Amino acid sequence: MTKLTNDMYTIFDRDEFSFKKLKEQYSEEEIAQIKAQFKDVWQIWKEVNLNVSQQLSQFAKVHVESWTNGWNLRNHYWASYRLNTLADKSPCIGVMLDKKQLQVYLMFQHYKSEKRGDTPDQYNELLTDIPIWAKNRVTQNWYLWDKNDMEFTDHLPLQEYLTNLEKQKSFNLEAGKTSFLLGKFAFRDRDHVSNMEDFILDGIKQLLPLYKRLEN
Repeated sequence: MTKLTNDMYTIFDRDEFSFKKLKEQYSEEEIAQIKAQFKDVWQIWKEVNLNVSQQLSQFAKVHVESWTNGWNLRNHYWASYRLNTLADKSPCIGVMLDKKQLQVYLMFQHYKSEKRGDTPDQYNELLTDIPIWAKNRVTQNWYLWDKNDMEFTDHLPLQEYLTNLEKQKSFNLEAGKTSFLLGKFAFRDRDHVSNMEDFILDGIKQLLPLYKRLEN
């Protein structure tokens, strides 16, 4: 059981993530301290996701992205989960922590998707299943957005999507040009997460019926 603390958010409270730029602003000792802070939080992040992965027998081992890409510190931490049956496909369940929120979401990973032999159009057919999937489900803190939405913009609440058919139609049209994302959020300034593993696991299990439709 791992509590999500404000300290885990605060490492991302900076304007600069480039090592080159950081070296212009800080001493070697200060940079070493910054790196240590990022790595400490990342180690917790990695352990949380490995703990979750161990409880998901239908899934391949979780992929936890590194805390740096070599040139930059990450401005968020990310992990991806894929069903064993869809391990070589583009759709996955992503989990991300940034300065604003923790989120668990279904997505189409465009990066290297041409090598996987599937298309966003096939994935986007799931949009028609969302109203059925959402029946009898608590929709608070669930949101929809499309690939071109910026990370920190406010997304469309799932409840609004379900009840406003004009917005639903408009969203489907825009998302159809790229791909949609659907996820559960915990916000830094509003939501208390005492058990990160449980939060992530719940999000994955709730998304699973929708995700599994891609097996057909």
